[in-house]
Amino acid sequence: MIIPKTNPLMVPIPKAPNFHIPEGKYLAKITSVKKEFVEKLNCTGEVVKLLFEVQVSSLLKKLNIARAEFRLDMTPGSELHNLCCRIFGKQALAEAAESEVGSFDLKQLQGQDVEIEIDHIITNRRDDYAYPLVKVRDIRKLEVQLTNKESKS
Repeated sequence: MIIPKTNPLMVPIPKAPNFHIPEGKYLAKITSVKKEFVEKLNCTGEVVKLLFEVQVSSLLKKLNIARAEFRLDMTPGSELHNLCCRIFGKQALAEAAESEVGSFDLKQLQGQDVEIEIDHIITNRRDDYAYPLVKVRDIRKLEVQLTNKESKS
């Protein structure tokens, strides 16, 4: 048996993270769901931050990342409630509300394959930046979940 020679000092370099995603619709996977307390000028409270790994065909050599933030509010009609309805269906939320616990685990969002729409926001406060603010404008459930092989290509 021949053992191939390897260089033990060769280490892989991960893809560089990139938040500069062109406007458009993309396939993405929700890779992180975190709850945080934030203080802003116009509001203070808890938010849910979603991190997406975005498939951008023109930027294959980078780890394309987008982020969305929602007030922690599951009242019908709120942005977070509407998102969960689009991903899991109204019936799943109704069942969770009527369950013994009466709550919904947002960690279920992690790992979901979705389609997101990226928009660029340009305001006078962005003059100091070379790239416009990238905003996730829409998040939709994919009708067919991607396999690991498909999501890597």
